[in-house]
Amino acid sequence: MLARKLGGYTAELRKAARELRAGLESELGDVSGFVNDVKSPLTEMKKLAKETSDDVRKFGSEATKEMGDATGDISKPSSWVGPKPISGPTPAEAMADLESIERTGKPLDGAGDQHDGHTPDKAAG
Repeated sequence: MLARKLGGYTAELRKAARELRAGLESELGDVSGFVNDVKSPLTEMKKLAKETSDDVRKFGSEATKEMGDATGDISKPSSWVGPKPISGPTPAEAMADLESIERTGKPLDGAGDQHDGHTPDKAAG
């Protein structure tokens, strides 16, 4: 009697497992179909993106080569060619003035008078 009950329970469990398996397979079939529907456009987009990227790289390298051919030696740094300044401090003098200002915290004598002809004290009075 106990064996019959256990056999009945086992048969019910097998039936339930078959139903679950059939339901899951049909659901997974729907999901796998959906996945395939999504993968196809994504694959196409990746392909187009790669082609576009390759085209941009090719264009960039061609443009760089053409610019190099067109500019020749222009892109290489060269020394200044032009008139020498007639007035004003030399770079060494400017650096010495700057160091003096940083050291003392005060502007050089008459530095404010040279560029506009007046000082704030004269304008106030």
